[in-house]
Amino acid sequence: MATLYVASTETFVGKSAVCIGLLRRMQQDGFRIGYMKPVSVAVAHTREAAIDEDAAFIRGTLGLEASLEHIAPVLITPGVVESILRGQSATYARTLRDAYLTIARDKDIVVLEGTNTWSEGALVDLTSDQVTDLLQAPTLLVTRYRSTLNVDTILSVQRYVGDRLLGVLINQIEEPHLDFVQSRVMPFLERRGIPVFGLMPRDSTLGGVTVNELLEHLGGQLIGQPAWCARTIEALMIGAMGADASISFFRRRANKAVITGGDRSDLQLAALETSTTALVLTGNFRPSPQVLDRANERQVPIVLVPDDTLTTVDRAERLFGRVRFHQAAKLQRFAELLEASFDFDRLYDAMGMRLR
Repeated sequence: MATLYVASTETFVGKSAVCIGLLRRMQQDGFRIGYMKPVSVAVAHTREAAIDEDAAFIRGTLGLEASLEHIAPVLITPGVVESILRGQSATYARTLRDAYLTIARDKDIVVLEGTNTWSEGALVDLTSDQVTDLLQAPTLLVTRYRSTLNVDTILSVQRYVGDRLLGVLINQIEEPHLDFVQSRVMPFLERRGIPVFGLMPRDSTLGGVTVNELLEHLGGQLIGQPAWCARTIEALMIGAMGADASISFFRRRANKAVITGGDRSDLQLAALETSTTALVLTGNFRPSPQVLDRANERQVPIVLVPDDTLTTVDRAERLFGRVRFHQAAKLQRFAELLEASFDFDRLYDAMGMRLR
């Protein structure tokens, strides 16, 4: 029986989606699969219990029979934190080990979804390296590529975990960087003994949110037809420049939401002349009649929010950062990208898994 720990050193790199994609392909290849999220620091509370929503979603999506108590056995709730700070101890390692043995029974492979960073879980003595030590699990590091600084991160993880680093998947690579990553970064990592199992390009549709999701998240007031709010926003842009430069600036991104001051009619009109999916106007200023007429012609919803522009941008970026793959279309698109970019045969060989 094989075990794979899917790790990251930062948030929002696509670990949950990678776990689903790997497990789905393994199912298709005839392997009996299991899934766990050993330590959860993002806990939601229902009427019945505290749960990890991503773990519950993956359980349902893959049709897993194991209980959520075993799939996500260690939930770091505020109550757990408080009890630890008061000096009360608990055997979380034993809880995890027992749950793992239950999940692993009669399985060919168990995929473990790691925490967001290498330090999370330290409060319960279950950081990434401690979990992989406890369960003797090789690690697949999922990282995004923004610059060569990301190579430093990968090398640091190798130095920290040594041979337990099975390899990396580099995700969310912007198109201008793809050739450099493939021709320079990948060969360099391979020479350093770090297998690169896949290079995945950034796909704007995967990180998009609907206008409805943005409206709900910001708690704003809608001006426009509700039917317009089903459209997907693929990017955010801030309108804070002079009017003369605004048109060329807004043309750089399609299917975007433009966040700008409610008193900047010049920028609002400029945005409406480009591919804009929504206008977010800050400061609780209502748009001018000219802006309202143009937005109505273009069927662009307007969201009014009371916060200032910088606060609104910060809140909106958090929503985009934590987009979950709880939509069938996004899961299908990610599966297609993973199938085209990831070397499953190489992974199977590295883990000693044999196709039936």
